Amino acid sequence: MNIDQKIKKKDSQKELVKLYKELEFHNQKYHLDDDPQISDTEFDKLFRRATEIEKEFPELKRKNSPTDLVGAKPLEKFNKVKHSIPMLSIQNAKDLNEVQSWIDSLSSFLMLDQNQQIEFVAEPKIDGLSATIIYEEGKMVLGATRGDGSYGEDVTENLKTIVDIPKKINEKKAPKVLEVRGEVYISHEDFDELNRLQEESGKDLFKNPRNAAAGSLKQLDPMETSKRPLRFFAYSWGRISPLLYEKHSDIINNFNDLGLPVNPLSTVHDSLKSLEKYYDEILRKRIDIGYDIDGIVYKLNRLDWRERLQSTDHHPRWAIAHKFPSERAASEIIDVHIQVGRTGVLTPVARLKPVMIGGAVVSNASLHNYEDIQKKDIRIGDKVWVQRAGDVIPQVIEVIKSKRKDSLREIKIPEKCPVCGSPAEKELLSDKDGKKMSYEKYIRCTGGFSCSSQAKERLKHFVSKEAFDIDGIGEKQVNDYFDMGLIKDPIDIFSLEKKYRDNPPNIWIYTSGSKSKINTIKDSAIKLFKAIEDKKEIKLDRFIFALGIRHLGSSTASLLASHFVSLKKMVSVFSNISLSEELNEVKSLDGIGGKVVESLQTFFDRTETRNLVKNLLASGVTVRDYEKIESDSKISGKRIVITGTLSGMSRAEAKVRIESLGAKVVSSISKKTDFIITGVKPTISKVEQANKLSINVFDENKWEEFLSTTEE
Repeated sequence: MNIDQKIKKKDSQKELVKLYKELEFHNQKYHLDDDPQISDTEFDKLFRRATEIEKEFPELKRKNSPTDLVGAKPLEKFNKVKHSIPMLSIQNAKDLNEVQSWIDSLSSFLMLDQNQQIEFVAEPKIDGLSATIIYEEGKMVLGATRGDGSYGEDVTENLKTIVDIPKKINEKKAPKVLEVRGEVYISHEDFDELNRLQEESGKDLFKNPRNAAAGSLKQLDPMETSKRPLRFFAYSWGRISPLLYEKHSDIINNFNDLGLPVNPLSTVHDSLKSLEKYYDEILRKRIDIGYDIDGIVYKLNRLDWRERLQSTDHHPRWAIAHKFPSERAASEIIDVHIQVGRTGVLTPVARLKPVMIGGAVVSNASLHNYEDIQKKDIRIGDKVWVQRAGDVIPQVIEVIKSKRKDSLREIKIPEKCPVCGSPAEKELLSDKDGKKMSYEKYIRCTGGFSCSSQAKERLKHFVSKEAFDIDGIGEKQVNDYFDMGLIKDPIDIFSLEKKYRDNPPNIWIYTSGSKSKINTIKDSAIKLFKAIEDKKEIKLDRFIFALGIRHLGSSTASLLASHFVSLKKMVSVFSNISLSEELNEVKSLDGIGGKVVESLQTFFDRTETRNLVKNLLASGVTVRDYEKIESDSKISGKRIVITGTLSGMSRAEAKVRIESLGAKVVSSISKKTDFIITGVKPTISKVEQANKLSINVFDENKWEEFLSTTEE
């Protein structure tokens, strides 16, 4: 080192000492005292200068450098945060036809003229982690994850470490209360560098950028989060007070003015043709964008129309995600094995010659069912086209008949379950009147709970994303823990800590590393126990879905939850065959049919399934009552039947409006019905029945008058 370099190093050391003091002071003021003394820009300048010196003279960097110690003290756990407005999922469209159908449904709902122009905002759908940030008087006061949509985790201090997110915004330009929603992600370039550092330090590599982003944001120590290259795009909002804009695009432009990062690829369109052109353009650019995207999100631009459309329990009606097409490649069927699902369905799965599709090696693909095999004439040894879409299991699309060889082996329909040996049968289906009509297309194992494969699949469903969503228990863990005898049913999951914390199995014991850790329980096991404990409280709709009842998806579970409100009420109805009136009431709900009710009755008629619910509650699981829409209107809690064609609004909009006032729309009339609304050409028998039962009957105009008095 020459004299000039020595002098520079000495001066840099003095400067760095001074910078450390300033950074520590301002970190204290910002994170602990909540009293920032300088702007974020000024702080960033100090931070960058300190980093520059440390890079030039690494030997000068302190072990506890403030360039590493960003944020507040480590947390013991994340607190729960209730979202004032639920953070919902987005419905998907797999092709342009489904986008068109969605647009048609909007027009129908809003009763727009055929030639009425509709504006949409289009933006790439980033594959990251959703988060929400609340600013009050321009100051960031809270940040949270999406969680289950109703409750998230308080990750305020972690979000503060993301350079894209301002801690303060211009309070003169910002609403008094502004809740910004967006996506936390990691770019491809940063992800590669992150995994390089992981490899250098002997740590496990991250599977993909999304997993890395999710894990980074949920670090209990903000200092660790600060070391991860997280980025953020704002794309929506929750609460805004006051709301001064008429369009989504206006609010996004305001975000940009406030210094909030918004996606520069977000654009406004006024036709399906324009959306298609944008979609094709982004699809071509996808590889060069620099971060993972899996489609395009289209959002209705007008906020007054969005207010009329509102949302379901699962997704907003005014938005849709147009997913990118599946990727496919040619392969060869080597053999066929059978998977047994949680409801006993036997699904044939093709063993393939390994082939690369969408960056992943594919060696298995679904053949759907045996009727599909016969229709496509699929045989063992055939060359086939295989398709893969995201995380969905690859599928055999069609046979390449031009490459078929002679005398290929046919795929036989099984007569027994390959796992438990029970008879495999097709179920005889019933019509609306309960008469047996025809056999279903699926073949099922009749072994029920005695079939180990069905038991495993029920467990996988139980811990799935839309059910209990337990971190650390996925498909692999369920298979491993089941085979080892650690879990056999859902009850066992909540008993793992009690049974094994003091006497862990070998998989949860350190066998190498520090001497102090050998033969002690692994940190990963402790983390798993905590994750299980954190998920003991669950919403009613997610609990219903987790039970894995046939014909009952997440949307149906939400409908049932909103109707019964409590688990106790639901169990009592379906466990008591004498409550026929209550069952008819359930059948009359829009979206609930006889098949669902029959499945529920069958489920709760079994001793083992009733005991499952009972024992889950006994193990410490708490099922939260459904949170009804609070309304002080006169129709809150009432049951309403609509008959005939409405002229002022579509039936769909009328239903949404009624439900927003806390009432319930049913399809049939009973003595529990409170009102009937008649449009053009009503069903006369319903009107006559309503009159017999002394139920209030309104035509459309009188109903509007009635509503207006209730809303004053």
